[in-house]
Amino acid sequence: MTEGDDAGRAFEALYRGLYPLVVRTVYLVALNPDVAQEICHEAFLRLWQHRSRLGENANEKAWLMRVAINLAIDHRRSLFTALRHRGSDAPPIDPATAAMAHIEREEMRRALLRLRRRDRALLVLRFEQDLSFPEIGRIFGRPEPGFIARSTGSTGRWAALHQRRRRSRDEQ
Repeated sequence: MTEGDDAGRAFEALYRGLYPLVVRTVYLVALNPDVAQEICHEAFLRLWQHRSRLGENANEKAWLMRVAINLAIDHRRSLFTALRHRGSDAPPIDPATAAMAHIEREEMRRALLRLRRRDRALLVLRFEQDLSFPEIGRIFGRPEPGFIARSTGSTGRWAALHQRRRRSRDEQ
């Protein structure tokens, strides 16, 4: 790239041509579209700032990609470091809250164990995997509408069991 107006036009053409490739590549490392765009802009800014240091026959695309990928890797490293340090500074859990959560998990477990295996599997697919009833029907090999009605009956039985256990606990 040369100095002056020609450099600005050449840089703009380079930016328009390479931006989609660079941002997609960075996204594959950063896994966040906003961060990928920010890193991409930073890489182009560095290319502009270092344009005088690049030789006449320099491969700007290779230089830019290397800078962008390094910035993305640095971002990931700093993110992992922050997560590691954050885990050690976690506030202590209130024992009463932890005990209530344990009781509720146990009640949920008991209510689920009272259901048939098929009904438990259906609940997991519906509420843990966020699958629709037609998708669940295909998994069970029963895509007809009657399966959906029986499936909603399973969730109703589970909810009723769980509600009865909760009421009896609250009455005690």
